[in-house]
Amino acid sequence: MHLIINWEDFLQHHWQKRPVFLKKAISHFINPVSPEELEKLVIEKALESQLIQRNHGKYQLVHKPFNGYASLGQRNWSLRVEAINHWHRGAEEFLALFRVFPDWVKEALTVVFSVPGGGIGPQTKPSDVLVIQGMGRSRWRVGDRGSSPVDDGQNDFSEAMMDEELSSGDMLYIPKGSAHEAISSETAMSYCLHFWTDNSLRMIRKWTESLSDESHRGIEYAPSPDLLLRDDPTEILPQDITALQDMMSQFLVQKREHLATWFAQEMSQTAYELPKAPEAEVYAPSQVQTLLKQGNLIAPINGATYVTHRQPLFCQRRVA
Repeated sequence: MHLIINWEDFLQHHWQKRPVFLKKAISHFINPVSPEELEKLVIEKALESQLIQRNHGKYQLVHKPFNGYASLGQRNWSLRVEAINHWHRGAEEFLALFRVFPDWVKEALTVVFSVPGGGIGPQTKPSDVLVIQGMGRSRWRVGDRGSSPVDDGQNDFSEAMMDEELSSGDMLYIPKGSAHEAISSETAMSYCLHFWTDNSLRMIRKWTESLSDESHRGIEYAPSPDLLLRDDPTEILPQDITALQDMMSQFLVQKREHLATWFAQEMSQTAYELPKAPEAEVYAPSQVQTLLKQGNLIAPINGATYVTHRQPLFCQRRVA
């Protein structure tokens, strides 16, 4: 498989700006996961998944354990499995096609297996999404980013700024905050690459908590030396807020290196469970060097993210 995309044009004109349909963006497409493999993985590994049924044009989640395709019928349902790359080596290798993006901005690969009439209902996601069509055909509608958010499968958006039928190897980019939905005209698989997003308040809280854990001292704050007389002693003047903001900015600059280290550690984490590594012998550093010189390879755990910042390597620590 090969990507046929002008990435510079994509990033300049489309990334976080507007959706784009890329016909035959991947040549000689091969499905990284088969429907049979997906069914087996969901059942045996109890993977995080959602069964979605469509009745009279409305979508609804089925709140019961998934026991296989046989009992679901031939129409109007789909199975969505998140972070499939954590559990399937072929799916993890498929993501290598997209290393034009930094590893830390790619969150997880979701696969949607649909029978005719199945799909995903109208929804709005806070993250950017690349949809790659595998087997079969699916029709995707994308609304304007400025349109009202919709809840998963419950509401509709009246107008679509893009309405395309995707076939094998086609790609569709959906900017964050854009309403979208999909329906399959035949048995199909769609792969959705979600990109990282977070909330500024949550990130600030996590960072300041890490500072507290490591006993960093803050800057003592006191009223400005340029304290002004005021008619009303209860009043907080704009200059007071500016002084407070300047102090906080000064602290941020002082702790920039810690912020960078914390961010690298944070981005090496994953929101999804990782598979357990098999029991292995513990090697000394010299033994590892010898094994590598002999041509042995180190195989990372599926889904693990590796991040570097000024030489150190950060990766997720997993507790068995």
